Amino acid sequence: MTDNKLINILNTLDNHEVFFGPQGFKNVASVAELDKAQLGFGMSELGQVSANEGSATEQGSWQTSWQVFARDTELGDPYFVDTNQLSLPVYTGFLGDKGWEIEQVASSLAGYVACINLLFSHGQQTQAQFFPDSSSVTDEGALKILEQQLFEISNCQHFWQLFMQCYQDWLTED
Repeated sequence: MTDNKLINILNTLDNHEVFFGPQGFKNVASVAELDKAQLGFGMSELGQVSANEGSATEQGSWQTSWQVFARDTELGDPYFVDTNQLSLPVYTGFLGDKGWEIEQVASSLAGYVACINLLFSHGQQTQAQFFPDSSSVTDEGALKILEQQLFEISNCQHFWQLFMQCYQDWLTED
């Protein structure tokens, strides 16, 4: 997958920065941003590969096939595709004691884009919210339907279950 093709898919997003309650996704919109997003993950500021090229199967190592294209707006965790897989599955991860711990977000980049567009359509927030307001989705039935849609679109239940649980916890905090 070329960088231009990846950007073309990402440019089908309704908005490149999407928030849902306190959580958000900041997606790149150009090849220059895509290159910059990789800094510190698979590429040094000098343009040198910094991933473990020789240990493609070593658990916990950053892989050269992982291309960062977005960041979590709250914690800064990366969202990335595995370019070695034709479907371009999307993952997020954090650096733990034993290296990178990753979680699949969507079985394809197209599924990820559809999920982000769905979240945007349910509030169209322009920034993370500290407290729920009149634009927040509070109806339990509507939230269950949204969660089910995210499961089906992404083909990944665990990530979206945690995402929606965090949202519901945020709704009920004092």
